Amino acid sequence: MRIGIFDSGIGGLSTLLACLRRLPDAEYLFYGDTANAPYGDQDPDAVLRLTRYAYDWFIAAGADAVVLACNSATSAAVAPLRERAQVPIIGIEPAVKKALDAHPTGGILLLATQLTVSGEKLRALLARLPEASERVQAVACPGLMEIVESQGSSLDGNVRAYLERYLLPQLRETPRAVVLGCTHYCWVDAHIQAALGGDVAIVDGNDGVARQLWRRLQLGPLPAQAPALPRSARVHFHFTSDNVDKTRLATDLLARSEVAILPVHPSRQDPGQPTP
Repeated sequence: MRIGIFDSGIGGLSTLLACLRRLPDAEYLFYGDTANAPYGDQDPDAVLRLTRYAYDWFIAAGADAVVLACNSATSAAVAPLRERAQVPIIGIEPAVKKALDAHPTGGILLLATQLTVSGEKLRALLARLPEASERVQAVACPGLMEIVESQGSSLDGNVRAYLERYLLPQLRETPRAVVLGCTHYCWVDAHIQAALGGDVAIVDGNDGVARQLWRRLQLGPLPAQAPALPRSARVHFHFTSDNVDKTRLATDLLARSEVAILPVHPSRQDPGQPTP
């Protein structure tokens, strides 16, 4: 079984880890569109076009399902892609309901890209949740994805400075929980928690994506708890720019979770770089 996982960069590796817990024996094709990142500040039509390109790449490589591990891509592209889909497409959306259910009192802070915050998909999600209008504060975080994507030696200092300079002044209250509405933010969740206070809960939607993937593939009864990560995984990485360096970085990030990468060869040649 082959699973395609798509993101604008390395953020979707957090979703890959969640999927590995549920489906450790699958082969994974990870496509990071680094040549056109970030998606969060782009026009939705451009994001749709780029996501369609990646979907076609996955189909040509024999994917049995495609995961959009990017909130911006899900917001702009999941509905039109499903109209023509040959395989299940699983999108990701901010885990606002999960946060509201787990924390019945107190404010919920949603951090996401501008495209996600202003998108119709999020508005529809919040409209379905009666408490959301009073309890959820959605804040767009322009530039944070790029800081995380760089993973440079100054990452920690840059993230702390960003949160102190940009995020904290916007808060209307200290939240009870923070929903990470961009998979890139999962890689700096400890910094976000420290900036807001150690007792603030961090919530993301990655396991929900993995559980939906399991259900859509009709793999039988779903275990209530996600198993431990496997010690190794079969993954092919394709990044549309800086492929060698990004593949090395992705391998290193997964190694921090003690997952060694076994190579997988896609059944087609890599495409050229799409343009917005």
